[in-house]
Amino acid sequence: MPLSKLNQEQYAAATAPAGHNLVIASAGTGKTSTIVARIAHLLNLGVKPEKILLLTFTNKAAAEMIERLNRHFDKKITSRITAGTFHSVSYSLLKFLEKPVTLKQPSELKTLLKSLVERRKFNHLSDVKPYGGAYLYDAYSLFQNLALKQTFGEWLKERSDEQGVYAEIYEDVLREFEEEKSKFGYADFNDLLIKMRNELRKGAPLKFEEILVDEYQDTNSLQGSLISAFETKSLFCVGDFDQSIYAFNGANIEIIGSFKDRFADAKIYALNINYRSSSAILALANKVIANNPRLYEKKLVVGREGKFTSPKLLVYNELFDQYANIAQIIAVSKYKQENIAIIFRNNSSADGLEVALRE
Repeated sequence: MPLSKLNQEQYAAATAPAGHNLVIASAGTGKTSTIVARIAHLLNLGVKPEKILLLTFTNKAAAEMIERLNRHFDKKITSRITAGTFHSVSYSLLKFLEKPVTLKQPSELKTLLKSLVERRKFNHLSDVKPYGGAYLYDAYSLFQNLALKQTFGEWLKERSDEQGVYAEIYEDVLREFEEEKSKFGYADFNDLLIKMRNELRKGAPLKFEEILVDEYQDTNSLQGSLISAFETKSLFCVGDFDQSIYAFNGANIEIIGSFKDRFADAKIYALNINYRSSSAILALANKVIANNPRLYEKKLVVGREGKFTSPKLLVYNELFDQYANIAQIIAVSKYKQENIAIIFRNNSSADGLEVALRE
């Protein structure tokens, strides 16, 4: 069974009493195994599979966890677990509630919004170029993810003095945009969460005994409000304060940061044994994050034996020299090329690397 292969830290988390449990799990510490074991534990306790909700950031991650459970439970059981991304789960549950939803791609809705923007006149208010439909859509999407109590216009005025002059026009456009979507039943990804949250607040008959949330550090305020709307008595959230990478999309680090303040019965568990990296890499990682704000204690320790090459920091004055040296390192490497990976900051770096590798 999944529980038999866990270390002491993982086992303590996976078998925690029902309530509000937060697991601090860095990369390589076995968080997926712990989540799978937690679900197995719930099933073993007699929790009905349809009363378990698993929220992940990719459908692939959810599918992998269910596949692992299939090794120990009949598929007739695991198929009754509700699992997937916030959006896919919301879509499925809205369909279950027989709420009409026609999912539209952002590109389609940007075209609609663009047509509404082009009907308005802006030049009598300012010489500043107003937002186009696509940019206004992205700004509105970010605003929705933040789940603020203020209006879009109020939020915009705080962000941009220049664009704030158009706030009332933008709000009028967005009001018509929402009316058009409502008339045809159109929805984008944010709408799925908002509609699902609203149905729950109106008393939708969807009660889960436990909700499990993966990558909790990247939850945005809209997603957080959806989790709250379920009003479950037991939460099992897994994340790592140091791995938050979705701030650009509204991810709110305070959601994980305030966990023990929001829930009186909160219990915090930490997975500290890393099975993926060498001791040299972990030492470097611990040094890099040492000065990060520390809300929850953790200290990564190596759980992998063997001899490994230590990481190196190479500094170049010219990009050309950097690309050339990377190509040279690969040329003389003892490893097969298919086992070598190059990670770069942006796609434009690929052009220079490709030229160096071809020469």
